Amino acid sequence: MSTTPSIGVIGSGYVGTVVAACFAALGHDVVGIESDRSKLKLLRDGHVPFHETGLQDLLAAQVASGRLTFTDDIASAADTCSVLFVCVGTPAAADGHPDLSALEDVARTIGASLTKPTTVVTKSTVPVGTNLWLRSVIEDGVANRRIEGVEVSIVSCPEFLRVGTAIDDFLFPDRVVIGSDDEAAIERVAALYAPILEQHVPDGLGSGHKEKAPALVSASLGTAELIKYASNSFLAMKISFINELAQICDRVGADVTQVAGAMGMDHRISPLYLNAGLGWGGSCFGKDLTALATTAREHGFEPTLLQAIGTVNDYQRLEVVRKLQTHLGALRGKRIALLGLAFKPGTDDTRDSPAVGIARKLQQLGAVVTAHDPVVVDLPGASALRIAADHTTAIDRADAVVLVTEWPQYQTLDFTEVAAAMAGTLLIDGRNALDREAVVAAGLDYEGIGRRG
Repeated sequence: MSTTPSIGVIGSGYVGTVVAACFAALGHDVVGIESDRSKLKLLRDGHVPFHETGLQDLLAAQVASGRLTFTDDIASAADTCSVLFVCVGTPAAADGHPDLSALEDVARTIGASLTKPTTVVTKSTVPVGTNLWLRSVIEDGVANRRIEGVEVSIVSCPEFLRVGTAIDDFLFPDRVVIGSDDEAAIERVAALYAPILEQHVPDGLGSGHKEKAPALVSASLGTAELIKYASNSFLAMKISFINELAQICDRVGADVTQVAGAMGMDHRISPLYLNAGLGWGGSCFGKDLTALATTAREHGFEPTLLQAIGTVNDYQRLEVVRKLQTHLGALRGKRIALLGLAFKPGTDDTRDSPAVGIARKLQQLGAVVTAHDPVVVDLPGASALRIAADHTTAIDRADAVVLVTEWPQYQTLDFTEVAAAMAGTLLIDGRNALDREAVVAAGLDYEGIGRRG
């Protein structure tokens, strides 16, 4: 066992499980805290309760090594760990504010449990000022027990993990943001990240080392909280921008893939997140946009640009439905095959996936919808949707096939076989990810997003 400080990770969702497994792989003793009994049993047995590339093998190895354990007892973890990472969910509430109830429950439990000086590190995405409130809740809990010498240091260390590449994003980030008004606390957390900041990551972890070591960004609590919202909002803006350009390209006969390619050659812009398609999804962009806009309005500013980012995305998601209607007319009784249900490749995450809205709208219009995804077996929000066991079954007798998620296996399909299995000839490439010439050579009608035919 290691002699480095024990780390507690509260919450074993996408973020918490990755954080716990990676810190253990870096040599720390880590205890993950999970209140869901069924998830807890899986984790203790070395199994990840969701799909994330590479995480199953990493977690199983760390559990087997003894460096990573799991419990449902926050109090015991608070009593033994010198650093607690809080990774609970903060989903959007109906009024646009993040729901901080889970975070508050954790803070009250920590305050009722601490017996020694502890650094509490917030990984959860929270509005500006939340960490100050969190400290007050914890300190009130400590004060009510009249225990001397229990100092609480609060640190905001936002995560920038992408679903599907989370391990690499943790081990080889562009920057590590650590915010606090306690310089010593910043140094303690930075020490935990030292192997990452110095790129002394053990061989075999992730896909490899970065050419350039990540930057350490030390900031105030409020600045660190805002950095996360600003980063996600900007990435969402780039996607909405190129999707709005795709709409213009469709109308003037230009090719958005060439437009984006030329734009991306400018180092001030870069090609990242300039892929036109069906818009962004997942658990972060929409929630963070809404939270940032809500914060702006609370302080007397109307965030016009932030509002527009979401409006463009909402419109773009149903672009394939409009294209289907243009080619097929009324969709009632038409057989439509959707390829891909996850909001992006490499995950089984369907939260805020464009596929949900597309499937629901097609069903409302009377279409018979069948879908396939390499890892998704259920799509909440589209209960009548038939999910096929393989893509061949999904496209059988289809009047049209729509690529919704750009899984690699869909990009290498034999389109001659696809054409033979279909009743119709329309293939809509919702991600501009397919070989258009191969599709057309197979006798299919290709329709991309802002892509000149």
